[in-house]
Order: sequence, then C-alpha cells, then structure tokens
Amino acid sequence: MPSIISAQSHVCYGHVGNSAAAFPMQKLGVSVHSVPTTILSNHPAHSSFYGQAIESDLLRGLFSGLEERGAFHGSAGFQSGYLATLDNGHVIEKAVKRFKVCNPKGIYCLDPVMGDVGKGFFVQAGIPELIAQKLLPLADIITPNKFEFDALTATSCQSHNDMVAAARKLMGDFNLRCVVITSADFGEKETTHTLVVRREDATLYTTPFLQNGPSGAGDLFTGMFIARILMGQNEMEAADLSLNAVYSIIKHTVTSNLKELDVITHQKCIIDLMRVTTRNKV
Repeated sequence: MPSIISAQSHVCYGHVGNSAAAFPMQKLGVSVHSVPTTILSNHPAHSSFYGQAIESDLLRGLFSGLEERGAFHGSAGFQSGYLATLDNGHVIEKAVKRFKVCNPKGIYCLDPVMGDVGKGFFVQAGIPELIAQKLLPLADIITPNKFEFDALTATSCQSHNDMVAAARKLMGDFNLRCVVITSADFGEKETTHTLVVRREDATLYTTPFLQNGPSGAGDLFTGMFIARILMGQNEMEAADLSLNAVYSIIKHTVTSNLKELDVITHQKCIIDLMRVTTRNKV
C-alpha cells in the first residue's frame, strides 16, 4: 500500500483540505499521513468560524516526527495545499526538500491554493510569491485553478490552446511532468472544464456545471487524483475517474440541500462512479 504525506488545512466540521482529501485517498488504497497547516472549526465561508494556523515550530516538529518514524523514506508522495502563513510555507518548502532527499523517486503534488476568479488572492501577503519561487521548482505535478495558473505563468489565457502553450512552457522551466488546470472556463454557464497537460499530450475534460456546489471540491479532486497516480494509473485516467467521482458526490450533496460535501454518505461514488465527463484532445 503506497502512502502520502498530505499537508493541508483541517476542519472539525465539514470537508475541505485534508478533511476532504484524506478519506477518499484511504478509500482508494493509499495510507495518509495528515499534517494540518491550520485547524478550524469549519470552513470560513460559514457565518462564523474558530481556530488558527499551526505555529511554525509545531509544524516543523510534526514533520520531524514523520521523518523519524520513516514516513519520508517510505511515502511515495507528498502533497501540499492551503499554507495559512508565510512561515509555514517555508517549513513546507524544507520538508519537501527533505522528502526529495529521502525518496528521490517520490512525487510532490502542489495544489497552489492562493485565490480564485472573482475573489482574487485570499492568502497572506507573500504566499503567492513563495509558491511560485520556492514550491513550484520542487513540484512534479501541480493542480491550480485558472486564476492560480494565470498567476503562476504571468499570463491571462484566452483559450485552452493558450493554456496548453503556457503549461508546456512552465513544464520546461520547472521540469514538471503534469499540469492540471481546474475550472478552466471562459464564460460557460452549463459546463465546467479541467485541462490536463503532459509533455506528449493534452486533454480537456468537460463536466456538467452544478449550481451552489459546496467548498472543498478542489481538495477532493486533487486528493483522489494523486492517490490514483500513486496506485499506478496514468494522469489522464486518474483525472477522468476523479472528476467523475467529484461530480457524483457534489450532485448528491446539492440534491440533498447540504452545505458540506457529503463524502461519507456517498463514498461509493469514489469507486463506483457515474460517467458524465467528455474528453477531447487539445
């Protein structure tokens, strides 16, 4: 059974960050070493929330404990998401570097959480620069949304072909093996798109758009996507299966009028999923 070190936010109520990603990864057969970057009562989208970012010394200690237990040598993957503070970003940078030394074949998946279309940047000042300058050069796979992709590439892509070209340049600059752009949309109202770019090919996945979807869908997708890769699937297959699973879970959640991803009730969707995506070469 492969294992992964997953450094993301943790909520006590609901499913975002590791609280969205860990269980689906385990369901797919990947052992998860969850490292919280922040602990909150619930997602800040609610009317109130409580909690705080993990102190950098504590975060550093959590990684030290994992390394001393052999998790850095034994894990096939490392993924990072929401950083919470600039100091914690530096701690994660050092942890990823140490992971790469301990396991040169290990895969680092960077979800560069920093903003979104319509919201702009929503992270602490300096974090976007840290992601671009410190974490991106260490990554094997990245999973930005369109806003984050434009920020990382200093572009404002107007088509999927533009995105492929920008992704290929990024891959050449930083030796990435795969770029996955979620919410790769250009004003569509009834569909949403995910673009997966590798050196040899690129595929655009189209999924029906669901109104009033809950927070955490990106965390859920990235977790299942990297888990499937660690289980031996290629990036295109992993993306296709993960997108269908995410759609199924969101649809059940929206139909039930719930405000949080209903991952546990509809866990069967992780494995026995409904096929709704269409795929086209770009």
